[in-house]
Amino acid sequence: MEDKLLALMDEFHLLNPARDRWQVLIQSFSETSLRQIDSAAPELPLVQLVSGSATSGEVRAGAAEVATYAEGLGPSHSDVDAGVIEGAHQSCLAVHPYTVNDVDDTVRLIEIGVDGMFTNFPDKLNDVLGDRAVHGKRAAVLAKRAHDVCVA
Repeated sequence: MEDKLLALMDEFHLLNPARDRWQVLIQSFSETSLRQIDSAAPELPLVQLVSGSATSGEVRAGAAEVATYAEGLGPSHSDVDAGVIEGAHQSCLAVHPYTVNDVDDTVRLIEIGVDGMFTNFPDKLNDVLGDRAVHGKRAAVLAKRAHDVCVA
């Protein structure tokens, strides 16, 4: 499956935008799949999704290991607290919780410093962010730049 994904990304000219500007993030709950992709194409940005049954302590404890093959961590929004973000950031991992559909959750997560989030309602997220919203390709470029500075 991983080879097919990489072949499709190549066919549709997505490898360079993923590698150079993080316009494509590969995310999975499967550590094995992400490690295989990292082995085949270590320059691609990967996000390790974390089961909704994981505690924030488990997420924090696993951050350093995730950083050996991924650039981001995707826990369930209900598992994210300031400690998760601190632990992830110490390991140079971006934090992108899923699936944040409630405005109160959105505000809470922004206030504690998430780097991005998955939502079914981007219009609500934009309303919450207001003037702070970074749109389009610029957000991805800024995320890659922040990661590169962290790992340097």
